[in-house]
Amino acid sequence: MDTELLRTFLEVKATRHFGHAADNLYITQAAVSARIKQLEIYFGAPLFVRDRHNIQLTPQGEQLVPHAEAILMSILAARQDVARREGAGPRLSIAIRDGLWGSPLEQRFKQLRHEQSDLNLQIQNVAGNTINKKLRDRSLDAAVVFGSSSAPEWESVPIGELTLKLFASHGIASLDEALARQYVDLDWGGGFARFHVRHVAKQWMPSLQTNSLTVAVSALQEAAGACFLPQSWTEVLGGQGIHVVPDAPQFSSPIQLLYHEQTRQAELVGVLRRSLANLSV
Repeated sequence: MDTELLRTFLEVKATRHFGHAADNLYITQAAVSARIKQLEIYFGAPLFVRDRHNIQLTPQGEQLVPHAEAILMSILAARQDVARREGAGPRLSIAIRDGLWGSPLEQRFKQLRHEQSDLNLQIQNVAGNTINKKLRDRSLDAAVVFGSSSAPEWESVPIGELTLKLFASHGIASLDEALARQYVDLDWGGGFARFHVRHVAKQWMPSLQTNSLTVAVSALQEAAGACFLPQSWTEVLGGQGIHVVPDAPQFSSPIQLLYHEQTRQAELVGVLRRSLANLSV
């Protein structure tokens, strides 16, 4: 059997929506429907009750879930065992939500590598909209994100806090000036967008909209402007003449460590959790 059929089945189960599953898998909704239909023909039973607004597993679908998860986990374990070099140490694959990487995390991972010298770390800086997919297909062991996740199959452990402050180039001294002069709208997710409307400005016309931290910082460096950035950047940006706007509100969000509740790397994830505890970005 094509394992992509099982992967698609689990994605629909997780999202309860054929369209959302298609987006997460980077295929069309028609392809998702065709894969589920193929599975149902193979097992000779319906797997989902198809309601436009409430897709639910049938009893047969519920029975398939643990078997599908076990098959995919076994295949992943086989890949890792085959790929692992003889004598190589344990491996942990981690995603860092774009925008969180900086000196605080860098120092924590430096200390972790020092304490676990045989640990093979694979660290990726990943956009928020792809982390879910990578966790579900087990190409990641864990992810460091901000905000929270409601996916029932994941463990979500608070490990710290992200604080965003309004930084501005030299010559911008107030929130009103910042919003009026080359304001950069950096995408920090839905929670930040709601905070912005409530506490910063209901309507504003940014000169630049981006989801890239690198692009946002470059814009501030090249021309007078302002943008919400992590407070941990204060010292670095201060050396470049970019300062915190004193009268601007600040945004805070919990930093979470996400991992699958049935991870085969539970011991290593526990080590990672302890290493990142009380993180402040």
